[in-house]
Amino acid sequence: MILKASPANLLLFVLALPFLQLQSAPVSQPTCVLPRRTTAMDTFLASIQTRLKSEPTAPVIVVSGNESADLDSIVSAVTTSFFLSRLQQSLLGQSNAIVVPFVNIDRQDLALRSDVVYLLASSNINPDDLFFRDQLPQLESILQRGPDQLSLFLVDHNQLAIGMSSLSTAKVVGILDHHVDAGLYKDTAKIRRIETVGSCASLIADQFLNDTIALDLKTTDGKGEPDWIQQSARLLLGPVLIDTRNLNPEFKKVTPLDVKIAQQLMPYTGDHSCLTSIFTTIDKARQDTSKLSFYDLLRKDYKEWAVNQTSTGETVLVGMSSVNGVIDLFVKRHGKEVILQALDKWAFKRGLQLFMVLFGQDLGPNNGGYQRQIILDPRSKGLQGFSAQLETATELKLKRTTVVDKHDFVQRGGRAYQQHDISFSRKQIAPIVEKLLTSSDSKQSNM
Repeated sequence: MILKASPANLLLFVLALPFLQLQSAPVSQPTCVLPRRTTAMDTFLASIQTRLKSEPTAPVIVVSGNESADLDSIVSAVTTSFFLSRLQQSLLGQSNAIVVPFVNIDRQDLALRSDVVYLLASSNINPDDLFFRDQLPQLESILQRGPDQLSLFLVDHNQLAIGMSSLSTAKVVGILDHHVDAGLYKDTAKIRRIETVGSCASLIADQFLNDTIALDLKTTDGKGEPDWIQQSARLLLGPVLIDTRNLNPEFKKVTPLDVKIAQQLMPYTGDHSCLTSIFTTIDKARQDTSKLSFYDLLRKDYKEWAVNQTSTGETVLVGMSSVNGVIDLFVKRHGKEVILQALDKWAFKRGLQLFMVLFGQDLGPNNGGYQRQIILDPRSKGLQGFSAQLETATELKLKRTTVVDKHDFVQRGGRAYQQHDISFSRKQIAPIVEKLLTSSDSKQSNM
């Protein structure tokens, strides 16, 4: 039975179709628990530092995720680096490059991302083998040896993050992303694929998985399943499920490609009960914020970017944090003062002109289901009236709430909102904010 993969039928599509197989790779009996064994992916990751020391003249390809370093971004960087290490000759015309998975946060901040920690551990990935922002000087020194010594492959974003500006002279040789296209690197990127899908991991799997399996089967004469397939399938399936809310069309995130990839990966990760287990366990870890301060939550899943206002010549630095939970929960746990102090502290540390915090949590069917809320905190006098502009974005269906209101916060233009269209996440809200900042209304803000 085959259903059209329309939004209304996506979930039924998943449940009705038989499991698909990738290429002709034989599928062993999967279990929910990944067997502990050394795979080609483990060997690849463990060898990177050694190769950088022993092969100082070898070219380096840095596969970088975005600066929020969420589950999708980190998994995309890890898996893409492995696939490129196998396919670099055919895809990039290189055969001896050292491919480095780069996580765009300090190493100590990985502990803030309990969902990532869980998925890496359950997939037998050692975080010590990954590169973090603390190691950026090592990459900078490689680039200083020559312009062709280091190149960049961007995943889950398509414009180099501000924090990576020290590598801006490096050539961007590839992009795989699902955000709004900034139109950059068209002359240098040999792979440039930017599509609207639920998860960047879906693009990674679709771009590389079949070819890598085919290459391995060719070298083994088709005997046996590649030893890394269960490991990579577990990694990739995690963000696909999380970013699409378990392939639920209600959230308007899931696309036919996400469904296709989930179907392809499922035979290597278990049956439908395992699928549900993977989603619920990761989601539970992701939503458990009980051990984190509100300040830590603001920096846990954070992005910032500069918006140039051509009419004024001003640059607005925008910061946007995504927080699991609803505002009321944090007010009860910490109090208004702690929340507002954390906003002040993080916005000041980052030097922001505009700060927004996006909240989201599934409260269950008896408590209103999935909820989204927004805190808007202008940090510049010229943006004190930005709330009026944001409220013109009727597609968000915003309703004002006073849950964090205090005099100073409201005076500088601070507002909190209930967002009644839950299909809009940061990926969709960021372009709306940028458009408002560069609109004719914003040009009158006297920045």
